[in-house]
Amino acid sequence: MNQPGICDYTNYNYNDEFWKKTNREYEHLLEVSMVNTLLSKHADKKNTIMDAGCGFGRLYPSYNGIFTNYILVDYAQSLLDEAKQALGQSQNISFIQQSLYDLEMEKKVDAIISIRTLHHLHDVEPLFKRLYNSLSDSGILILDIPNYYHIKNRIKSPFIKRIPKVKQSENFFNYDPDYIIRHLKKCGFSVIDQRCLGLFRSQVIKKLISPKLLVGIETYLNRWIKWLTITPSVVIVVKKCG
Repeated sequence: MNQPGICDYTNYNYNDEFWKKTNREYEHLLEVSMVNTLLSKHADKKNTIMDAGCGFGRLYPSYNGIFTNYILVDYAQSLLDEAKQALGQSQNISFIQQSLYDLEMEKKVDAIISIRTLHHLHDVEPLFKRLYNSLSDSGILILDIPNYYHIKNRIKSPFIKRIPKVKQSENFFNYDPDYIIRHLKKCGFSVIDQRCLGLFRSQVIKKLISPKLLVGIETYLNRWIKWLTITPSVVIVVKKCG
């Protein structure tokens, strides 16, 4: 059910091709740890969480046990089937095949995470409105921003211009975090926390140092650098206002 402008992973073995074959254990452990920490810290109500763009359920360990009910949403039915097989059948877990642009929830949720999905989405304001409307009062959204304005790019190109987004390839975009934050605020969110993500995204470093140690070092450094936009990804926590 491919739609124009939608990135469809139905015929792509996302787990094997992207995660297992390319040495991304550090990135996986970092995202699980960081999402778990942010949810534990900022979610006032912990009844229902939505994983928007859940893929094969990779981040389920980051919120399992914190919340009571889990809603996993993805556009690719094949990835949802993989998630079902991995997580098993439970009355507390719902799987929904849907584009995030068409997102509609019967009941409000207390938290939403959306990690590694924004770079496949080109029209952010309608998306943020859907997410806002899906949240209960004071609900939180944890969003991963693919950041083109990171420190490596600034060093390579000292006069790089700050534009809203950069198209890397078909259905793949990187953004200026300031642009994303402006639109989130316009849609009724307020920023309450932020983290740098991917300080050690280098094959050389990942071969020399264990993933768990890298995660520990990065978590520690975020005490001082979390409000900087120097990494390839910036994770922000925003709360629904009004």
